[in-house]
Amino acid sequence: MPELGCVPDAVSNNTVLMGLCDNRMSQRALDLLHTMSKEGGACFPDVVAYNTVINGFFREGEIGKACSLFHEMTRQGVVPDAATYNSVIDALCKASAIDKAKLVLCQMADNGVQPNAVTYNCMIHGYSISGRWKEATKMFREMTMQGLVPDNFTCNSLMTSFCKHGRSKEAAEIFDSMTAKGLKPDIVSYSILLHGYASEGCFTDMISLFNSMADNGVVANCHVFNILIGAYAKFGMLDEAMLIFSEMQGQGVSPDVVTYLIVIAALCRMGRLADATDKFNEMIAVGVKPNAVVYQSLIQGCCIHGDLVKAKELVSEMGSKGIPRPNIVFFSSVINSLCKEGRVMDSHDP
Repeated sequence: MPELGCVPDAVSNNTVLMGLCDNRMSQRALDLLHTMSKEGGACFPDVVAYNTVINGFFREGEIGKACSLFHEMTRQGVVPDAATYNSVIDALCKASAIDKAKLVLCQMADNGVQPNAVTYNCMIHGYSISGRWKEATKMFREMTMQGLVPDNFTCNSLMTSFCKHGRSKEAAEIFDSMTAKGLKPDIVSYSILLHGYASEGCFTDMISLFNSMADNGVVANCHVFNILIGAYAKFGMLDEAMLIFSEMQGQGVSPDVVTYLIVIAALCRMGRLADATDKFNEMIAVGVKPNAVVYQSLIQGCCIHGDLVKAKELVSEMGSKGIPRPNIVFFSSVINSLCKEGRVMDSHDP
């Protein structure tokens, strides 16, 4: 550019930095950033330039380089803005370094940069995935006290945290408050709370919530039906599970490999091998390929309930289809189950 009489400025350099980072060449972007810093003047990197390269390193998983550059920019006298802090906080939360993220949040406030909704969303999500629902709740309250309005992502993150700790009642309160805040619970919101109810065996609440989906214009997908079927199957309520399975198909939602796995495993646990085999054959007929876990569930069912010939056929079939056969750990588990039931001789069958 200089040879043509054009002198690069901050805008043109930032455009190049963004292009390099978008193409996963953040190290080259860093080299350019350092060149800009040495040249000074109109080319001296601004906060946008640093944010671009920091984000680039984070996207490439180079957390150490990103954090080093974050500290470097402050030494260069470039003041981080909310976007800078949010990038750092988000990356640290995703890396399960939530305590370091909290330190950066405190530094942000100390430096007079006001945390925004994105900041709080990152922190709430970080605490949620770390299993620290109390801190997530505290951050949620702090967010609302600051006059910031939580969005679906915020509420879904907090609901996930509650449900993971068997606190579906608190999750339901967040769900119900969404409408009051002008938000519309989406398919993710419903799935989270349904799973919470399912895990706690709250079938009445689960079905009531499920039935409300259609009334609120939210169409149940395969994942939602899998939650319901899995809930009933877990508690041995096979008739109810099969009714949901039929309703799923009636609504035009195709069962996937997870759906069939849940049903087959449940049928096997109850000794209904013929029904489990029928479902296994059905999934193949409709074009859903059984994976190793499906085969192992059926093999285990055959072993536990005495059809060792069928079990051997299935193991052989796995090999012929290129599916990894069950390992010694799997068969050790089956043998252990047989021995616990006092069926020592069955456990010796080759």
